[in-house]
Amino acid sequence: MKKIKIAMMSYTIDNRPNKGTALCARKLIENLLADDRFEIYLVHYDKVNDPAYSRASEILMPKIKLPYGGRFVSQLLFFWKYRKNKFDIIHWFQPRVYPFYWLAPAKNIIVTAHAAGEYTAAVVLPLSNRIFRIVLKYFNKWVDVVIADSEYGKKEIIQYYKIKPKKIKITYLGGEDYKIIEKSIACKLIVDKYKIKAPFILDVARLAPHKNIDTLIKAYILMKELFIERKEKLVIVGSLFPGCENICELAKNSKYKEDIFFVDFVKQEDLNAFYSAAELFCFPSLNEGFGLPVVEAMASGTPVITSNVTSLPEVAGDAAILVDPLNIEQIAHEMNKVLSDEKLRQNLIKRGLERAKKFIWKETAQKTKEIYFNLMKNGK
Repeated sequence: MKKIKIAMMSYTIDNRPNKGTALCARKLIENLLADDRFEIYLVHYDKVNDPAYSRASEILMPKIKLPYGGRFVSQLLFFWKYRKNKFDIIHWFQPRVYPFYWLAPAKNIIVTAHAAGEYTAAVVLPLSNRIFRIVLKYFNKWVDVVIADSEYGKKEIIQYYKIKPKKIKITYLGGEDYKIIEKSIACKLIVDKYKIKAPFILDVARLAPHKNIDTLIKAYILMKELFIERKEKLVIVGSLFPGCENICELAKNSKYKEDIFFVDFVKQEDLNAFYSAAELFCFPSLNEGFGLPVVEAMASGTPVITSNVTSLPEVAGDAAILVDPLNIEQIAHEMNKVLSDEKLRQNLIKRGLERAKKFIWKETAQKTKEIYFNLMKNGK
């Protein structure tokens, strides 16, 4: 059988830590490279030291130096170069397609949008992002399939990008790379490497407004005030974000500032240890297309509290305590409840481990392959 020729816009993974959209793209690329039914071309802008490129046909788009719009012109030149040697499918891993993307040398165009974060994130977007939003919203008729991470993500894509429901397919994400690490081993790693002693409550989120870190800190402070016997620290693993100074100041000005820790990006093995060492994972995000940290925490054997909004109830199911992400008092009381009630803790851990088994990267890749095959079956 003739191999399906796929161009994957792999610059999403270049020089980026394996979190968020970069992780999703990498997992899909790795799974497809292991399947000999596909002829994979990885397309990017700059040469990088990444073993993925040695396992596929690498395409470096022409390097264009301009004050602004260099990548836009670079993609157009790539399109022109391959216009007579079309791919069966070209796949973008983010909803960030330039004007004239429809000139791409492919029979089918796929865009992974995850959800509509380009619209819902409470931040001022740079001009390029605003252009991407306009292009996908008003010129999406050339896209054959848009991939979402959840039913909620699909609803957002329909609402904000005005894409026809029949074009949107859902592929859940995975978390099988995380496992239970024996608590004493995990705690020792965290102490030795990060100088943070257990017990602690954990959140894994960059300090962006929609991650709602300020509410979590306020709830933590209230919990310490209401339940003076609580000795747990609060650890937030995630990179800084423009405008996050108020979050840092909130922690710094608290009388519990010595118990609140901010840790930048950590490698997966260390993140797994953070999850397993934590007494509780609390993720009160205001908007998620999926909410991968919830699955990672569950797979690591940690009880979870998360928000009752957007995709999070869909992902957490009955394996987490759901809270109003803006209700500081509720979050404080539920944190204390989980930390105090061992029977509840064990129940959440057990249900979380079972729930996490439903989300695996191989299944994500399999669903994506089915999308590819269906496009080819339809004769395009």
